[in-house]
Amino acid sequence: MAMARTHDETDGFIGLVRETADGLGHLIADHIKLARVEMVADAKEYGRRMAVLAAAGAVVVVGYLFAWIAAAIALGRVIGSAAAFLAVALVHLVAGAVAFVVVGRKLKDARVMDETVSEVGRSVATLRAQVAGAEPQGVGSP
Repeated sequence: MAMARTHDETDGFIGLVRETADGLGHLIADHIKLARVEMVADAKEYGRRMAVLAAAGAVVVVGYLFAWIAAAIALGRVIGSAAAFLAVALVHLVAGAVAFVVVGRKLKDARVMDETVSEVGRSVATLRAQVAGAEPQGVGSP
């Protein structure tokens, strides 16, 4: 003969379900807040790098301008002042190219939302371990 469940046992189970759902809601909200903060920080960093890239582009444009002025003067006259314009143009072109390479490498190595991905992974591992009834690996209890 099966025993009938008491009212307290049903309320306890429903309470646990509510508490679990509430906890999951808070966890998801915290992950969204973390993602938002990390996206703002990443956007600011990309903005700074783009400003440096724009400055490097301006240097290359100045170098390009001087190179064409030097070429025009050299073709117009075959004496001294064109060499000075050409030297200035080469300095600007080399400086701009170096700046582009440096900033390009930094943008390529940029890491986006690493903390958020890590936190979500830990949360999933903890939830999976608790559903399976085991202790989560690599996650310490507070």
